[in-house]
Amino acid sequence: MKKKGHYRKTIKNVMQILSLLKKYEKTGELLTVSKISKLTGLHKWTVSRTLDLHMQSFVEITIPDGFEDAGLYIKFVRLRKPGITKKQVLRLLKFRTLTF
Repeated sequence: MKKKGHYRKTIKNVMQILSLLKKYEKTGELLTVSKISKLTGLHKWTVSRTLDLHMQSFVEITIPDGFEDAGLYIKFVRLRKPGITKKQVLRLLKFRTLTF
């Protein structure tokens, strides 16, 4: 049985989020899932799921303490290695598809 690849727009979404993170890495500003969603036009759920499932090896996600009590779930996102290239990310995604 042949393994199914990524969801049809996964690669496009990863590249869109990566480009945005690289742009904001230069300013030092941390982005939230909400801000990434707003700037890319992707739904918050899509951004959060893409980060968690497909980008966890090259992003750092920080969830601050204390906000859950107020009903807020905030994820701050930044690149682990700001110098990572699109080609490297595509290679990692392809490798993950082959190994899972």
